[in-house]
Amino acid sequence: MTTIDLPSISPASRATLRPAGRRIAPAETVVATDRPSLGQRLASLLGTLLMITAIAAVLFFAIGPRFLGYQTATMLTGSMAPEIMPGDVVVTTLQPVSGIAVGDVISYHIPVEDHRVETHRVVEVIRGTDGTTAVRTKGDANDSVDPWTATLEGDHVYEARAVIPEVGSIIRALRTPVVSQLLVYGVPAVLVGGLLLMIWSRPKDDADDAAGATGTPAPGAHTAEDISLLPVLDRQTLDDLGAELSNQAGALQFAGMFVDMLPQRIDAIDAAFGARDGDAAVVALLSLNVSASMVGARRLEEASSSALELVGEPDRHEALIDRLRILGSEYQAALGGIIR
Repeated sequence: MTTIDLPSISPASRATLRPAGRRIAPAETVVATDRPSLGQRLASLLGTLLMITAIAAVLFFAIGPRFLGYQTATMLTGSMAPEIMPGDVVVTTLQPVSGIAVGDVISYHIPVEDHRVETHRVVEVIRGTDGTTAVRTKGDANDSVDPWTATLEGDHVYEARAVIPEVGSIIRALRTPVVSQLLVYGVPAVLVGGLLLMIWSRPKDDADDAAGATGTPAPGAHTAEDISLLPVLDRQTLDDLGAELSNQAGALQFAGMFVDMLPQRIDAIDAAFGARDGDAAVVALLSLNVSASMVGARRLEEASSSALELVGEPDRHEALIDRLRILGSEYQAALGGIIR
């Protein structure tokens, strides 16, 4: 920022510099112009909400069922109305067959026709002398009991635990060919756009200008030294994941999968940088950031987050990729120490 030492300018010089009939704006007004406008703040908020919603949806519908033991299914008929309406998503969890009682709502394969999965209420439980358990069920909105007796296979059955209204209708709509194609190309663009809006709408202050002029990181920027103060592997995060899964070994397995996929994730970032594809770079960095946060890779998480602001600085890409690979190797070694 260029400054002028006003006391060194004579009154005559000031009169020459000031255009006739023009008043000098107060300092407060000048500062105010650097603040983000209402539109910028709204854009930043919208971008944040879009990203949070998209990430939450992926975690709930794609990752959660695989690692947290629940399933989601869309109700297609009105047989369970009004509790479960067509288009609602039913969330089910595994429960011991021995604990099934009249009144429970379960999802099971019917023993006739196409053996489809049905979600109905148990109206009768039949315990066999050979240890088997059979049930008769009925839809709440149906006049009669289902015309079959279903023997439950295995030791567990999926029981309904929650209902998410109308989400299933949205999911079915998303599966139509036109909408699917739109999502394939549109959602990444929306996510990237939201992230860029968040970055671009951040207010710039004198500290930012000074950092650009001197090459010194602005206050709050995360340097390599800052990141080195973080743990390579946050054991508490893995313990929390193990508690959620009710299986510590499952948490370590998930972390191992993260390590196995890490070279591909970093290669994707490197390829995006090499192609000067900023959108692809942001998506790849976000993928690394979210997955790193889930397995306690604190340094990788922070480095990938800080790297989002370096997407437009090609001269720093090579050093960034090298840094990510080093941090990845550190995490792999730390995880190996726990598994052994």
